[in-house]
Amino acid sequence: MRHERQVELLERVATAGDRLQGLHGDTSMVNAASAYCDPARFEIEQRVLFREGPVFFGLSADLREPGSWRSMTFDGIPIVVVRQQDGSLRALVNMCRHRGSPLVDPHHRGDGLRAFSCPYHAWTYELDGALRVRPAAEHAFNDITANCDLMSRPVAEKHGLIFVRASGDEPIDIDEVLGGAQHDLADFGIDNYVLIESRSDEWDLNWKFFFDSFSETYHIRTLHKDTIGPAFTSDGIIFEAFGRNSLSIGLRSNIRDEFDKPQDEWSIIPYGTIQYFLPPGGMIVHQLDHLEVWNVEPIGVGRSRFTASVYAPSEPKNERERNYMVKNLELLLHVTGTEDFIALEDIQRHLNSGALENMVYGKIEAPLVHFHTEMNKAVAGA
Repeated sequence: MRHERQVELLERVATAGDRLQGLHGDTSMVNAASAYCDPARFEIEQRVLFREGPVFFGLSADLREPGSWRSMTFDGIPIVVVRQQDGSLRALVNMCRHRGSPLVDPHHRGDGLRAFSCPYHAWTYELDGALRVRPAAEHAFNDITANCDLMSRPVAEKHGLIFVRASGDEPIDIDEVLGGAQHDLADFGIDNYVLIESRSDEWDLNWKFFFDSFSETYHIRTLHKDTIGPAFTSDGIIFEAFGRNSLSIGLRSNIRDEFDKPQDEWSIIPYGTIQYFLPPGGMIVHQLDHLEVWNVEPIGVGRSRFTASVYAPSEPKNERERNYMVKNLELLLHVTGTEDFIALEDIQRHLNSGALENMVYGKIEAPLVHFHTEMNKAVAGA
C-alpha cells in the first residue's frame, strides 16, 4: 500500500478521539431479520447476485500454470475455471453435454489437467471446452446437430483477481466491479502471491452473516476476549466504501504507538487487519506478511460453504516457512470455527423462529450499514 495512502488512513485514527468515535458512520440502520431466513428473498439474492454476478472467484495464484483449475458453485450452477496453454482463462459450466455429469469435483482445485474426461461415459473435452471425442460411439451420435462443446461463461482477470459470471454472456470489467478499490489492491502486488493452502467447511448460517461478522470489530472485546481480544481495539474501525465493495481495517490496540514517530515513517501495516469485502463472493485480507482470502458459496437460506486460503508473497524457501503460513491459516480457522461461526449458528437458529422482527446495526458498525443497504438495493431492483 502506498505510503501516502497509509498516512491518510492513520490520520483518520489520530483525529478520531480516544474511543475512535470519529471513525463511526453517520447513521445506524434497522434491517428486517427475515433478510437472513426468508427463502423467497434468498432465491432473489441467488439469482441477482450469484447467478447473474459478477462474483469474485479467487486469485491468479489459484490458477498459476496451464492446466490448473478450480471449481465452485453459484446458485446451483457448477463453474470450473481453467488456465489455458496461452495463459488465458476459460470459465466453463462443469457439466458434460451428454448427460450432465460433473467433469471435475464441484468444490476442489487441481493442477496438470490436459483434458476434461467425463467419469460417466468418458466424453472428452479440450481445456477450452471443445468436444474432442465420444469414445467408441461416434456413429451413435452422428445425427446430433446441436453444439456439444462445454458451455462457456464470462471470466476476467486483473490485478491478480479473478471474477466470473455464472449465467449469461455479458463481459466483466473488473475495474468497474471494484469501484475504486483496485487502486489499493494493485499496490499489494497480489498477482505475484503464491497459494499455500486452502480449507473449506459448511456452516448452518445465512451467507450474509459472514460479511456481518468479519467487517466489524465491535464484537471482539466480548466474543474473542480470551483469544485475539487483548490485541485489538473494539472501539472502531477504518471504513471506506467502493461501490458495493468496502474496506474495513481492524486496528491493534497499540496503534497510537505509531504516532510517536515522524510522519514519513508511519505505517499502518503492522497495526491493521486490512480487509477488502467483495460481495457477494468473498473477501481479501492483507496481514503483515501474507494474504488471507475467503470465498462464500450459499447452499441454502440457512447454510453456506466457506473456503479460507492463505497466500505468501513468494514461494517459501523451506518447509519451516511453509509451515509458518499454514499455522496462520490454522489460527484463523480455529478462532472463527470455535467462536465466530458457532455464535452465528446460534443466531441463525433463533432467527428461524421468527420471534425477532428486526436487526440493528449501529454507527460503530458502519460496514454493516453499507453492506445491507447495498444488498437491499440489489434485491429491490430485482
